[in-house]
Amino acid sequence: MNSYLKPVSKVLQPDSPSMIQQPDWSQITSRHQLEQTQTTLIQQLGYDAGSLIYAPIGRLPNNTPGPVYALISTGLAENELIPNWSAQAEQNPLSHVISPTWRMTLSQTLPRQFDLRKMVQDSQQDYSIAEQNWLQSLVDQGFKELTVTPVHFADKRYFALSCLKRRDNPSPTTHFSSQTQAELLFFSHKLAQLCQDLGLVTDLSQNNLSLTPREQQCLHWSAQGKSAIETAEILGIKQETVRSYIKSLLKKLNADNKTQAVAIGYELGLLG
Repeated sequence: MNSYLKPVSKVLQPDSPSMIQQPDWSQITSRHQLEQTQTTLIQQLGYDAGSLIYAPIGRLPNNTPGPVYALISTGLAENELIPNWSAQAEQNPLSHVISPTWRMTLSQTLPRQFDLRKMVQDSQQDYSIAEQNWLQSLVDQGFKELTVTPVHFADKRYFALSCLKRRDNPSPTTHFSSQTQAELLFFSHKLAQLCQDLGLVTDLSQNNLSLTPREQQCLHWSAQGKSAIETAEILGIKQETVRSYIKSLLKKLNADNKTQAVAIGYELGLLG
């Protein structure tokens, strides 16, 4: 047993004041130790898998989620869930962009538990078709419960610890006590802070949307108030080509128009 971890003898009962035993945070100095710490937490809660997600900006000006990165994932197979969840929405029913749980927790400050099967069956909730498909896809992947703990930083950076329970997990659904919620929030904040301290987020570029050099130039001149005709003259290319680049970058930024694309570009650091 590693010295920074507390033993997990059993999952505490729902009427226990707390389900979480905090590790010795001062002894955690590596990614491997963070993974072990997260695994221990998931076991204490009676869940099977989880991932600490990082978003440079939680919500973009067009009211959609920004790009996300999975910092630490435990209990999940190599290509299970996370690659699809982190990707954009096009032809991808599991994308975070259309996740109702992500939408619900972006403005929350406390952990929130979701019974996925009940959400699928609940006809009273006003879920979009895409959100209904997202929930059903997650259930089809073999998961029945999800707990999301949001972590907000003052500079708009957003982390979320998502814990998942598989369908074959025999532990009953329990509602976390106020103390467990507070300790889970503290635990998640410590994980996020240590990820930053250990440099796990410094290598993640906010420009990881793969704009081509020409798309970047068209976005730049759009931010300067230039029309497609003016941009074409500046770049020495055809107006139709500029419009094609702008159409492509709008799609990549999930923007409805150039004004929105420019606002998103500034939020993501694409325009300095």
